[in-house]
Amino acid sequence: MQVSLRDLSFIRKTLISLAIILSIFWVSVALAQHQTGTHRVRVPAAESDEQGFVVDSELALSKMSLDIPVDSTGDVDRDFVAIMMPHHQGAIDVGRAELKCGRNEDVRRIAQSIIAERESEMSAMRAAVGQLVPAESSGMPITSERPPSTGIQEK
Repeated sequence: MQVSLRDLSFIRKTLISLAIILSIFWVSVALAQHQTGTHRVRVPAAESDEQGFVVDSELALSKMSLDIPVDSTGDVDRDFVAIMMPHHQGAIDVGRAELKCGRNEDVRRIAQSIIAERESEMSAMRAAVGQLVPAESSGMPITSERPPSTGIQEK
């Protein structure tokens, strides 16, 4: 039995499609299981910037996990954007938590850079798939104001 180039191309495309479908299915199953599991939030005993950061960052990560779509649209590009938008928003929200609670100026500059880059990437992704409405924001303001000093020396 001889296989033509057309048959090999069809087989290759079919196997690639099957691999993509199975990958999306297993990611969906994994995300669904992750969302139904119990997640313990570590909260420091003392009132502190650390406690505020833990609460804000855990909230951002939980929201990100819940906002990642589980169903495929059949359009790989739209599915990619739909998955990446909550991921990028989560990075923005954690960066904002750092700006709100963090004290190290180098880390705060990195957080500001991450926020700006992810917002730019989100705009580019929305434009690439024709989405005109921006994704919902957490509403946390971007601020470069430093919290009051505690007298602790930064490294």
